[in-house]
Amino acid sequence: MNPVTRALWNPIVAKEYRARMRTWRSPFAITIYIVLLGGLGWAVFSAIANNTFGSGQNNYGQTLFTFLVLFQVALLAFITPALTAGAISGERERQTIDLLFVTPIATFSIIWGKLLASMSFVVLLLILSVPIFSLVFLFGGIELDQVVYAFIVTGVTALTLGLVGLACSSLFRRTLVATVAAYAGAFVLMAGTLLYGALFPVVVDVNASQQPAPPAVTLLSPALPLYTIATNQPIPGYGVRYPSGGFNPTAGGGSCLTQPDGSTTCYSTGVTALPAGNVVGQGSSPTSGTQLASGLFKGWQYWQASVVMQLVVCAVALLFSALVLPPVRRFRLKRRAAAPAPA
Repeated sequence: MNPVTRALWNPIVAKEYRARMRTWRSPFAITIYIVLLGGLGWAVFSAIANNTFGSGQNNYGQTLFTFLVLFQVALLAFITPALTAGAISGERERQTIDLLFVTPIATFSIIWGKLLASMSFVVLLLILSVPIFSLVFLFGGIELDQVVYAFIVTGVTALTLGLVGLACSSLFRRTLVATVAAYAGAFVLMAGTLLYGALFPVVVDVNASQQPAPPAVTLLSPALPLYTIATNQPIPGYGVRYPSGGFNPTAGGGSCLTQPDGSTTCYSTGVTALPAGNVVGQGSSPTSGTQLASGLFKGWQYWQASVVMQLVVCAVALLFSALVLPPVRRFRLKRRAAAPAPA
């Protein structure tokens, strides 16, 4: 067996696959997942058909897709930590962790096997949800690349939550404590970062010609990039705060005109007419609504920056798990030799 195959398919993976799929819990979880996701799709479609959301017929597909992607990532946020939080701590409680340490399997292979077995179940859930998401193409308004990007963000988010749960399982000896810590970490990533953006927004420069991007930490939450993918625009006004002087849409040599219907249209030299608050400077081209206008990831798509930041969290969590799992600490503090006893 070559090293790649050995890394992807070690005895830990085979054992976890058999143990997970032989019980009734996995088919039951799959059934509940599909029923909830399909039920939400039916409820949203019924509400749209009755014009509850005030959407036109052209927005059927976009509205349905937005609700589906956000609800799916919320479901996975509840499922994924539970899959990995007891992976290592459960072995300690069953007193079988020492048996793994005396085998030729490396520490990283143990962690990788536990992670791969758990994430394979999540991948199965994502694959089973594809037929439901394909219904949005019947109504239009959504392109194939949007669905692909949304599934990439969702998959990376599940991987991040899984590794956070695995790190908690490696750190704590009790499964209950590890589970609580894993869900706390998931809450911080999913909702805490969004709350930070709402409480500590970026202040808009009155002389700027573009609305800045929200704080970079908010991109750790999948809600922001998923909403941007589905609607082709960021959440209006989120993560930014306008000063008392207001936003200057005429920066860069432009001007604003009030239309007969009361709307305001701003013009910037060298570019076409743009809505107020989205004017670019002289000689430049308009920035896409799915691109970050400022910050560390300026010019990147929202989902690209989110994926990169979450992968960094994955790497840190994986390294942390590999360091705290071995029974012998890799880094020992030097102790001073005890003073000799007096004669």
